Amino acid sequence: MPSSSSRIAELAAEIAQKTQLIDQHLAEKGLPYPSFDAAGPTDLNLPPDLENVRVLVLQATQELNDLLQGPRDLLFNHHHNQLVPLKLISHFDLAHKVPVDGEITFAELASTTGIEQGALARILRLGIANRIFREPRPGVIAHSAASRQIAEDAALAGWVGANVDEMWPAAEKVVDALKKWPQAAEPNQTVGKPSPDTCEDVPTLTTRQGFAVANETDKPFYAVLAQDPQRAKRFGQAMSFFTTGDGYSLRHLTDGYPWDTISGTVVDLGGSHGNAAFALARKYPDLRLMVQELPEVVANAKPEEGLNVEFMAHDFFNEQPVKHADVYYLRWTLHNWPDAYCVKILRALIPALKKGARILVMDFVMPPPGLLPNDLDRKLRAMDLTMLEIANAKERDPEEWKGLFAEADERFIFKDIKQPPGSRLAIIETTWEE
Repeated sequence: MPSSSSRIAELAAEIAQKTQLIDQHLAEKGLPYPSFDAAGPTDLNLPPDLENVRVLVLQATQELNDLLQGPRDLLFNHHHNQLVPLKLISHFDLAHKVPVDGEITFAELASTTGIEQGALARILRLGIANRIFREPRPGVIAHSAASRQIAEDAALAGWVGANVDEMWPAAEKVVDALKKWPQAAEPNQTVGKPSPDTCEDVPTLTTRQGFAVANETDKPFYAVLAQDPQRAKRFGQAMSFFTTGDGYSLRHLTDGYPWDTISGTVVDLGGSHGNAAFALARKYPDLRLMVQELPEVVANAKPEEGLNVEFMAHDFFNEQPVKHADVYYLRWTLHNWPDAYCVKILRALIPALKKGARILVMDFVMPPPGLLPNDLDRKLRAMDLTMLEIANAKERDPEEWKGLFAEADERFIFKDIKQPPGSRLAIIETTWEE
């Protein structure tokens, strides 16, 4: 039987009912209401049940907005200018040039930056239309809640900078790269290097992804950033901002797997400065943890006194030197690499593996298309596309994860995929059976 109400009416009613719950909570607790003003709250700090309500409101408002726009405006809104104000703000550090609790004229800002006033104002007014800065009076600019965050949060400022200077050029060139090299994730994406089927040399990606084309380089994304400390620092800040929040909390690693059933050696491949290993060592002091990273990373690592964590310089494309460990794990690492290189990483483990050794991967696991709410689906698909743009890599679905291990060696026996509640990353478990 057809519904007596339209979808837009259903959504409007849902939004009204759920928004009222949030409004009542803020009023009862005397908490500030959301605002675009510079003094507006950064976070509503809702309890878990109302945070879920907030997410449902956002999903419903997005769907209602999309429905009422219609297909033409949905397409028209994907215009090329959206990131121009952010690039201007980032490049000229405008968030710090506008007084946090004051105002400045466009003329004064133009004089400070050396940019022609008319061009400056036209670009920033697009940002203002998108709630980034405010124009309280004609010719005067002041902070909004969003622009103030850029001024006060170095990690967020790093994300803005990396977004417009690293990701945007890579995204713009990804289709050009695919036109020239259509096989974006094939093992033949090396030039003058051995096949990833061997462990003799580390493969190097060439100009076959958007980032490399945009930067006119034959070096991988992270190698290019490593050549410029400022770019590397900014990208680190961006990742710090991106992973802020409970979805990326290390508690999902420490609490989402039965580590108390292990009493031997655990090897963290590509473990950066050891944050994940430190978290495990604090909760499970009987574990012996070994963090493996490139020499320049290990040189800057700072072991924590009293924790059973060691650091070892090692490139995970080369044969694994720690023999017969109980667990080898890679947290949010394999999604940085195309399939052939992931297979190479896994094969490099084989000479070290004992029967029953566990290989744990903590990474994104893509759901079937259309299964998630649209807002979450957009974010995941955007993340997947980002990996294509910067490294010809990908976010993988369950069958693709299983396929990696099967291609590496049939003795990798797939066990399970578990998504800890609230975690953005899933834990993929495989064992080695001779």
